[in-house]
Amino acid sequence: MFYETVIFDAAGTLVGRDSPDFFEEFFVVAAGELGAAITLDQVKAALSKAMEEPRFGKRDGRMSTPEQTRRYFVDLYAHVFGAVGIKGDLQSGLQQYYDRFQDGRYLDVYDDVRPTLERLKDRGVRLGVLSNWSEHLSRVLKRHDLDRYFSFLVVSAEAGCEKPDERIFRMAIDRADAPVDRILYIGDYPEEDILPAERAGLDALLIDRYEKYGRYRLPSIRQLTDVPGLLGIT
Repeated sequence: MFYETVIFDAAGTLVGRDSPDFFEEFFVVAAGELGAAITLDQVKAALSKAMEEPRFGKRDGRMSTPEQTRRYFVDLYAHVFGAVGIKGDLQSGLQQYYDRFQDGRYLDVYDDVRPTLERLKDRGVRLGVLSNWSEHLSRVLKRHDLDRYFSFLVVSAEAGCEKPDERIFRMAIDRADAPVDRILYIGDYPEEDILPAERAGLDALLIDRYEKYGRYRLPSIRQLTDVPGLLGIT
């Protein structure tokens, strides 16, 4: 299939940590920044219980404005830290951690990202990003020298809605400047990336580096460097 535009999710697709538990690992990092030591297992247990609460497990109203995004993550981190026994007033330290995170300093670029973006861009494929992120995503991409690859960004905190809401996918389709059947979307999470993208009429591909989501039986790859070949780019 020939695609004129490829749109990427950001967290877990372009940037993160080389681990199947990258999201949980950030809680360990944040605790260390606050002078506390916790384990990944503690985080997983506390986070699993937190996600049973409507305020944390909801699929909207988390990252649709800058204020929502900051409040959601600071509150989630504070809740998890309280559950694992970290005491005291955490707000100031977590606000500072959030700001440093939004500078991109805790994030790594996956090894398969730059070779893939270079190959696609060299062959004239238009590239974009669609992400649930704060208003600072462009700063993160610039810090890691990824901004030069992308023609457009659609970011939830600026768009006023967030994945899995179909509206944000339609915004990305509008920005893609290509017929919908000539757009490919790539993300790392079935429920918020692939399934809603397909409902919006997009072809979608799951990047499943750690083989976590085989039960969904979705079109998937283990590494982004497979993408050019799938698009017929040799």
